Amino acid sequence: MIHHPAASAVSRRPRRSILVAALALLVVGLAALVARALREPPGGMPSCQPPDAPQTAVLTRGAAQPAPIIFDTDFAPDVDDVGALAILHALADRGEATILGVLISSGNTYAARAADTVNTYYGRPDIPIGITWQPTVAADSPYTLALALDFPNDVQPGLTAVAPNAVTVYRQLLAAQPDASVTIVSVGFLTNLRDLLDSPPDDISALSGLELAAAKVARLVIMGGHYPDSSLLPDGDEYNFAMDAPATYAVVTRWPTPMIFSGFELGVDIETGAALYEQTPPDNPVRVAYQLYTGGTARSSWDLTAVDYAVRGEGYNLCGGGYNEVAPNGHNQWNRSAVKPQAYLTAAVPKTQLEAHLNALLIQPPAVSSTLP
Repeated sequence: MIHHPAASAVSRRPRRSILVAALALLVVGLAALVARALREPPGGMPSCQPPDAPQTAVLTRGAAQPAPIIFDTDFAPDVDDVGALAILHALADRGEATILGVLISSGNTYAARAADTVNTYYGRPDIPIGITWQPTVAADSPYTLALALDFPNDVQPGLTAVAPNAVTVYRQLLAAQPDASVTIVSVGFLTNLRDLLDSPPDDISALSGLELAAAKVARLVIMGGHYPDSSLLPDGDEYNFAMDAPATYAVVTRWPTPMIFSGFELGVDIETGAALYEQTPPDNPVRVAYQLYTGGTARSSWDLTAVDYAVRGEGYNLCGGGYNEVAPNGHNQWNRSAVKPQAYLTAAVPKTQLEAHLNALLIQPPAVSSTLP
């Protein structure tokens, strides 16, 4: 065979180009796999990485009792908000919590009065209540009207004319508390918390909202998102995070203190509330709310698990070693490329055990029940 150097050189160039292109694709593919590994456990299955000792100390509440709690809720679209407020009162009756205030993040007309009905039933009619004056979600509800009109409460009809702005109430409550003492539990939209962060200094406090949160809040516990990745949900996003996605993005990316997330997957198959129909009286507004919402069956316990963890901390694992990466559309995934003072929760005991515990709190009679004139 006659050797032709020029022809040989030409024939090698395509092979070299193919080889370079193949190596480039391999590098890109490996980089993508590494990036995905930092965000998702293998196989897309949850893999709880416990935080180290310093992170655990930052994320967990001190032993001091009772826990000072601000409860932020949408209190309309679902009934587990009512159940969460009920068990917060039950834990307060046990001396484990102090309820500083209730803030409402939906625009439901009757939500403030309905929440005050529950507070009144449990003997705490004077808990401050605030609502968003610029709601992103004007949620309908099958139970707020009945709770507002058929039970004792002292919030008069109307929204902004009576119930104060949630940001004002937040600033008043936080300014009055010792530094690094308050636990905020958010089980609705993050509208109020975003507005708090954006609030300027005023006659309540010389601190901005961001500075006030950094000074006074020990932890923020949020029911929202899906872990390790909300794309595992049918709609790709969890409801609380998606309904006011800009607020979700602002809060999760800017909040200045440790955050713990209680995701959709934790509470979805912990079903509570059915015991209310057999073991509480007909004048219990929590029972009525569940009856109107479920027709007499149990409901998932998304919001209840968040409150239970925030106060007690028992029965749950902290999964850390990363941070909650939230997109502007409300999508979230756990990113392990950097470690921040954040964690999400998994069950540390059988969910049937958590279910029994939460049901026991739901049916616990009030220590003192108020009767308003």
